[in-house]
Amino acid sequence: MLQADDPVTISIPRNILASIVELSLEMTDRMHQLLEKNTAGDLRPREKVELESLVRIQELAQITALALRPINPA
Repeated sequence: MLQADDPVTISIPRNILASIVELSLEMTDRMHQLLEKNTAGDLRPREKVELESLVRIQELAQITALALRPINPA
């Protein structure tokens, strides 16, 4: 029986995956704007949801970038 924490494997060519998970410049700029508003304490509830989504996408991009690194033999 499948469990919620069972791993999932997806096969996507490296050259496609690298471009899919990166935030666009516009999205990165928006994330930084929202981070600044958050630091100033001026973030509205809808903006908080938007910021959390952008941060999650950025985290996925970082994890993916690590997975795409070539493995160097020791």
